[in-house]
Amino acid sequence: MAKTYNDYPVAASNNAKRALSWREKYGDEVKGGTSIGWTRANQLASRESLSYSTIARMAAFNRHRKNSAVDPKFASTPWKDRGYVAWLIWGGTSGVNWAIRKAESIRNGRFYSQEDKDMVEGIASIVRSIEDLKNRMKTAKKEYQNLVKEGVEITLDEFLKMVGLK
Repeated sequence: MAKTYNDYPVAASNNAKRALSWREKYGDEVKGGTSIGWTRANQLASRESLSYSTIARMAAFNRHRKNSAVDPKFASTPWKDRGYVAWLIWGGTSGVNWAIRKAESIRNGRFYSQEDKDMVEGIASIVRSIEDLKNRMKTAKKEYQNLVKEGVEITLDEFLKMVGLK
């Protein structure tokens, strides 16, 4: 099972909730966002766990950062600003910034909990103690596969460095 994450900022959920409430209150006056964006808003508003691919799509939404502020002509009716509504349903600035950082850390194989870090360091220590390098490599690859099955986000290269094989 792929690892999922729900440690995004409460502000990201609140941004999505704001846009959802506008849509409920103002109906067709709220024209911003796609069906995928509104799905994202519902996920964020209900604090659902998100997959890496969803987080990466949120990070990619950074290309729309120019919409992070309400256009002055919509100052009194921000729900009519399509770009601003779209920005909010993807979590707004706090959600997109979190997604950028989170996607990068997932790609870099960083640990997310002290428990994961302790487990990986303990396994790496045991594997490093194997003197025969061929056997160490065989064991390292097996243990790496076990870590992946446990949902630990680490690359093979990073693990091999930890066990002294890179």
